[in-house]
Amino acid sequence: MSKYLPLSEHLAGLTADQWRATFADMEAVLGASLPKAARQPAWWTGEGKAHQRAWLDAGWRVSDIGPGVVGFRRIAAPDAADVPEAEPEISPLKATGLALAAGAAVAVVAGLGVVAVKAVRNRRA
Repeated sequence: MSKYLPLSEHLAGLTADQWRATFADMEAVLGASLPKAARQPAWWTGEGKAHQRAWLDAGWRVSDIGPGVVGFRRIAAPDAADVPEAEPEISPLKATGLALAAGAAVAVVAGLGVVAVKAVRNRRA
């Protein structure tokens, strides 16, 4: 269990779309002190660390950082119009047919190449 799980649960339970918290507020939620590194803005940015996943997994991002204060903003869910449609799947039979057609096209081009080489040789002779 991540020590930042209480923060994730707190953010997930909020009804507002923003939460501006002092370090003391967050430490109360966590039940533990924030590390000294949290005093640096870089600690709050990015996505690869456990403490960052706590708010990202709950659907939040850091919106602003000040001395001893951090603002969080809920990440808006994309509208249905913004979500691209999934690519249609190609059936195995259709994929096989496409592969055969591509192979035939390669064979035709190779055959034309052989014919062209023979024509050039015959012309030289």
